[in-house]
Amino acid sequence: MKRTRLIGLIAVLAMILAACGGDDAATTTTAAPDEPATTAAPAEPTTTEAGSTDTTAEAMDEGPLAEYGESTDADPALVERAIGPVGDVPDIVLAAIARANQDLDQATIDKAMECWSNQECDTGSGGELTMGWADGGGDTVNVWRGVSHMEAILQALTYPEIGTIVSTAANFNADPAVHVNDVRFLIQRGVSFIVGYPDVGIALAPAVLEAEAAGIPYVSYSAGYVGLPGQDGALVPGEDYTAVVGEDLCALGQSFADVLNDSVGTGEVGMLGGTPGNALTLGWQQCVVPALADGLEIANPPADENSTTGDTYWVNSFALDAARGILTTTPDLGGWVYEYADGMYTALQAYDELGIPVENLTIAIRTDEQTLFCDWVERAEPTYNIWYSAGGNFQARVAVTTAML
Repeated sequence: MKRTRLIGLIAVLAMILAACGGDDAATTTTAAPDEPATTAAPAEPTTTEAGSTDTTAEAMDEGPLAEYGESTDADPALVERAIGPVGDVPDIVLAAIARANQDLDQATIDKAMECWSNQECDTGSGGELTMGWADGGGDTVNVWRGVSHMEAILQALTYPEIGTIVSTAANFNADPAVHVNDVRFLIQRGVSFIVGYPDVGIALAPAVLEAEAAGIPYVSYSAGYVGLPGQDGALVPGEDYTAVVGEDLCALGQSFADVLNDSVGTGEVGMLGGTPGNALTLGWQQCVVPALADGLEIANPPADENSTTGDTYWVNSFALDAARGILTTTPDLGGWVYEYADGMYTALQAYDELGIPVENLTIAIRTDEQTLFCDWVERAEPTYNIWYSAGGNFQARVAVTTAML
């Protein structure tokens, strides 16, 4: 089999914690067109005491977040594995990554699985705090969400103050009321804080405001703004709710456009997104379109600058349907942009169904699920290239630490 190469990274983006602390987040874009890239595997756990971290007392006593009981002495290798070779990293992100360097024994792994599999669990620490998890998606409908949920649980288990974890999942229900009711359920349950992803965007605003009014901080991850800044009706992080953890969405969109401009040049490209109304998709899609070269066009353009296109709900079968529809009218598509690698993997089945060869194709993607890369290897097509970013699941850990601070 002829050896081909995987082109990465599309964008290595430092984190933004909106309205949380005074750290400036740096954004770095790197690409390695001459070297085969490798996807990052989770760090191998070692075995010591349940749920403990490698954070030293000395580091906690001396760091900028020491008064909050947090160390910023994160392992540089783990920082790079999580977010790439970035420059300045905000202190809260460093604190989260320092805790992520966990030593897991079997009892802790079992407890994490128990909490992941049940709506409510007792962590066994005896802590008085209750973490609420409000996912607009869910573990059973999206692999990325399932991994992010586990990341948040593992982070919570590093805090003996957290004695209970309560989780909800709207499973991408198209009715915003389902998402709102999940948050209200957590409020009534009396959780201490809520971490989640607002898939319905502005429609979740009433419930988020109710949580904050009840003294329950709401922190979203993966650039989960409750309405993109500037949107009519959007809430303001740091004023209306506690914080957003995520990357610079416009920089992500511009990086996507740079890849298409350089690798495709002219012709048409397809654009896919997640749930209608979510700020993540709208944020990067708004910045892709104006950054495209004159010779490039979106085959399925959004209705206007405030709309998303290619809505797939981040559900793989929906991604396949969307790709099939676009390829039926535009079989010579030069590339795709999407934020969900596993969904793109399923979407590529449309090429096989329609008998379209995967040739002269460029994909710019945000997450890094292995399914897409394994499929790329099996196809062994030297004119098919992928540019990708880090998975970003660790942002859920940062959100937990942000809430605890």
